[in-house]
Amino acid sequence: MPSFAQLLCSALLAFALTGCGSLEKSGAKEEQGRTVEQSRADASPSVDLAFLLSMNYAEAKALSGQSLELGMTVKLAAENIEVLKTDADGTPRKVRAKGRVYLELGFGDTAKILCQEAWLNGDEAVVRGRPILQRGGSIIEGMADDTLFYVFGTRLRVLGLHRVTNQRAMLAAPGPGMPIASAWTQGPNPLLPSLDETVVPLDIRQEMQRAAEAEAVLQMNRDEALQAPAGAPAPWVKDTQP
Repeated sequence: MPSFAQLLCSALLAFALTGCGSLEKSGAKEEQGRTVEQSRADASPSVDLAFLLSMNYAEAKALSGQSLELGMTVKLAAENIEVLKTDADGTPRKVRAKGRVYLELGFGDTAKILCQEAWLNGDEAVVRGRPILQRGGSIIEGMADDTLFYVFGTRLRVLGLHRVTNQRAMLAAPGPGMPIASAWTQGPNPLLPSLDETVVPLDIRQEMQRAAEAEAVLQMNRDEALQAPAGAPAPWVKDTQP
């Protein structure tokens, strides 16, 4: 009959072997996770960061596959573009785009946006997935998958982790985590909820809309004042004409 010491040694040995097995399984899962992530990164098409930041609409269409123009001020290219609503004449009104999204907004002083997914409805645009917005020499870089850029007309509100930089600085030192070249080619994060206007707080949307309406009224009044005929000069103004 085995002694108590022998039974204790057998129990400790069995516990150690079980623990080693658990550690091996845990390590295997972690290694599998790293392998999947690395495979996802390796499978992403290689796109030079400098090219992305200088890319135009024609080049974006060639890379992403699908494209759509909404009026004269919005140009969209992506791997998948879904028209959710159209106007009475069939013009796309509400659109969702996913995968290697390229977006041009504005006329003249155009803003270019690179992101993983976008939602557009008239003057509103919501973009997500480490977005990059470039206008002139300035760049706003989203630093996380859930960073949101909300655009209403010419106004922008950023929700989430981000930084303001310029093209030269970004090329010298891409942001922490995945560089934009890798993030843009990998596509949207499947763990995030579906993208639409509800991801932006209602008070922010209303505030942006009121500001845009006030700016439009001010511009209209300014144009009307400039077009109005000049009134008669005041009595104390001398006529200098011969």
